[in-house]
Amino acid sequence: MCKAISSRAFLFTIACLGFTAPVHAQQAALCGLREDMGKMLDQRFGERPQAAGVVGDRIVELLVSQTGSWTILITSTDGRACVVTGGEDWTDQPVTTPSKVKADKVRGDATL
Repeated sequence: MCKAISSRAFLFTIACLGFTAPVHAQQAALCGLREDMGKMLDQRFGERPQAAGVVGDRIVELLVSQTGSWTILITSTDGRACVVTGGEDWTDQPVTTPSKVKADKVRGDATL
């Protein structure tokens, strides 16, 4: 089930990540056709689209698994998609500070 994003904050944050900037020389970009990238993220991590928005002529997607892993994917008009970033412990709950997430994880708290 996809969730609509009512705020531009998510997209602004993605834009600030510099996804249009060249990838650092020591990092290889993980890119491919959008359909193939979606299948790969689903098969490897169980991640499925949860939110999406448009920035210029690109689609920004957030894919999340039931275990909390997540990936941000950018797709251009030619259908090529690239992973921008990813991580773990995704939550739909408001988080006041990043340190709270880390502290809760270390303590083993289930609530955020």
